[in-house]
Amino acid sequence: MENSNNEKQNNDEIIQLPIIVSNSYIKKYYIDERLNVLPKEVKNTLRKIFEDYTKEVGGLVEVLFDNKEFDLVFKNYKDDTDYNYDEINATYKLSKIEREYAELFSQVAQFCKFKFNGLV
Repeated sequence: MENSNNEKQNNDEIIQLPIIVSNSYIKKYYIDERLNVLPKEVKNTLRKIFEDYTKEVGGLVEVLFDNKEFDLVFKNYKDDTDYNYDEINATYKLSKIEREYAELFSQVAQFCKFKFNGLV
C-alpha cells in the first residue's frame, strides 16, 4: 500500500492531520478521537459516506485536516497488488462525494480549525 506520511512544514509542524480513514482491505474505519464530541448523527453520516465509498470502489480513503489552509483534503489509495481498483472511477466518486456533502465537510473543517488550533 502506498504510504501516506503527514506533510510537514519546515519547522516539523504537522500541517495535514488524518481525521477519518476507511480501509476496504482490512475493513476498518477510523475517526480521530477529538471528533467524538460531534453529534452522533454527524459521525454516523461520515462513517456511512466513507465506508460505502470503500465498499464500492475498494482501496483506502483518507480525510485530512490541512492545518495551514484550514480545510479538508481527500486522498484515495490502493494496494499495489489490487488490480481490480479503478483509480479514475475512485477519484471521480470521491470528487462527487466532496461536492454532494460540501456543507457537511465545511462544518467539519470549521470544527477542526478551532479544535486543533486551541481556539476552543
